[in-house]
Amino acid sequence: MQGFPITDLLEYIANFEQFKLAKAIENVVGWITESYLCVKVVSPDFNNMAADGASNAIGSILEVEVVTRVERANDVDLSICVAHQGERAGGYASGTHEYAEPVNSPLGQILEKSHTIQVRINRAESRMEVLREIQKKNLRDPALTPKPCNDTRWNGHHDETKRANIIMHDLCLANEELLGPGGADRNLLTPEEIEAENYSRLAHTERDQDVLQQFEATSADAKQFSLFTQEKGNTNAYILFQIQMVLQRTSSSTFEMPSGK
Repeated sequence: MQGFPITDLLEYIANFEQFKLAKAIENVVGWITESYLCVKVVSPDFNNMAADGASNAIGSILEVEVVTRVERANDVDLSICVAHQGERAGGYASGTHEYAEPVNSPLGQILEKSHTIQVRINRAESRMEVLREIQKKNLRDPALTPKPCNDTRWNGHHDETKRANIIMHDLCLANEELLGPGGADRNLLTPEEIEAENYSRLAHTERDQDVLQQFEATSADAKQFSLFTQEKGNTNAYILFQIQMVLQRTSSSTFEMPSGK
């Protein structure tokens, strides 16, 4: 801090649990600025800012650094949680996160469609009853349920897809019953879809199932790296080694895929 010996360091933590507004960057920047001014800290006191959060937290510390440049002569180092960087990279590569220049939109659309199907069934007890009856008839033990992901949590689309692939047969039968004549979700279809008995917009197609199996296989290493980066005590050298290994494995031309549909 200004006026103090260089050995006197202050760590100031902005706790997101105390933030009540929408987590838009402009709101977070205003909150961070107001917070550190309340404890008599000014922008030239900072030499490092770290974000342990996803896009809004990362964007916010970048914005704070930019808007406070005119107030200080010193540079500020920016640190970003490696696990959250992995989450952002996974979301970008899979087309499930929004960016100015999105990539892999076809994969992202299939993953989002599968997510919507699982949320629709998982969050309604009447739909879950249909799925349970099918699982009971097929002697499933244990009878697994859909596992909808949280978009900001550690490449959750991999876990969601892995579960969907395991229960895909029963999930498709449940959806077929729900969308079919007399089904509880028949009203979700358009007149044209009802006439053609076309459920592809709201159900997994054969292509969807093939792509989801491929996604589970190819994203497994990224998921394991995400878990690795959440462990405490990892050195930078070991993290870089793990990154190199993940890049090498995901550059392979072949992957071990789950069997069946």
